[in-house]
Amino acid sequence: MSPASRKALWAAATYWTSPLQVGSHHIARGLVARGWEVAYISDPISPWHLLGGVDLAKRAALYWNGGMCDLDGRLWAYVPAALAVPANQPLLRSGWVQRTWQRLSIPGVIGMARRHGFGHVDLLGINSFSQPFWLEALQADCSVFRVADQYDQYPKFTPAARQVEAQIARSVDVVAYTARVLEPYVQSMHPRRAVHFPNGLEFKHFAGERRACPAEYLQIPRPIVVYMGALDLRFDSELVMQAVERLPQVSFVVVGPQVSDPHLQPRPNLYLLGPKPYAQVPAYLQHADVGIIPFDVARHPELVNGVHPLKLYQYLACGLPVVATAWQELESLNSPAYLSHNPDQFVASLQQALEEKGGAEERIEFASQADWDRRLDAFLETLGLAG
Repeated sequence: MSPASRKALWAAATYWTSPLQVGSHHIARGLVARGWEVAYISDPISPWHLLGGVDLAKRAALYWNGGMCDLDGRLWAYVPAALAVPANQPLLRSGWVQRTWQRLSIPGVIGMARRHGFGHVDLLGINSFSQPFWLEALQADCSVFRVADQYDQYPKFTPAARQVEAQIARSVDVVAYTARVLEPYVQSMHPRRAVHFPNGLEFKHFAGERRACPAEYLQIPRPIVVYMGALDLRFDSELVMQAVERLPQVSFVVVGPQVSDPHLQPRPNLYLLGPKPYAQVPAYLQHADVGIIPFDVARHPELVNGVHPLKLYQYLACGLPVVATAWQELESLNSPAYLSHNPDQFVASLQQALEEKGGAEERIEFASQADWDRRLDAFLETLGLAG
């Protein structure tokens, strides 16, 4: 690594090798592509996770091995471990744990970062309300808090997390929010400066070479409607099951980490394929017929309305027609997606999308405008870190 390289430490909620690659991953890769050295440190693991039945295998590997070097050695990714970590459980939801769990990390996560050369960084990026301590632990020429969701709508969010989130927002140089709808939420924390920095996609990864058809698809009758992503609070499994039952001639494929959901019941035309490596995701989209974003606006309006969806751009970059439930941020994008306000419209839009001929060029062109290269260049320019 060149000693003259700019350095960034990115504190993220999601670990580096997660099958769900989100904005933090793409920003880190974009910085490396621009010659930066990056430390990517995710939220910690703890013995307490085992009590909740959480699968820690991949994160534990990044802990036991002292992290991993990736991207030609220019990125160091690490998952710390501590005796107690922030969680919405008795004892762990306290303000003390939220602010100071790093003191219980073994080995000390701050010392690990310093030993890897990240005691002084050009950019400190925080994408997690569980890692506020970096603001005092490091020397940073510029600090950013990236708000990608209305976090107070998640079950793991506690009063202590809310206090820390506001503290981070007031302390950093810039708060960057992904959706226009999140601006009031961000301003309520009284940041020094707030800027809009929307999500995007690695355009060439999805719109580049045509991938081979996944082996699973060879056994699935067409047409194929695909959902790719997390099955969390936002995912409206009841809506999906209605579509599955009303369109028995259509195969519905869900690609993403499987969770226990009583509404996702076995059906002959429903295929739960589990998570896939990011490198393979384009194949599952390119060889589908329609992509869906069935988010539960009715039950979780504040959470969903502030989502700026990466998967919209990823579907479109693969040329797929997109059918989605309508929410505030998505409607403001004026994308080529079919938007629905109720189950009847969702099913009707699916039928229309499946019959659509052409339009792929328009969809791909729309997605190209959201390339992370464009997004990140503009953001670095805003921070005075371009070039």
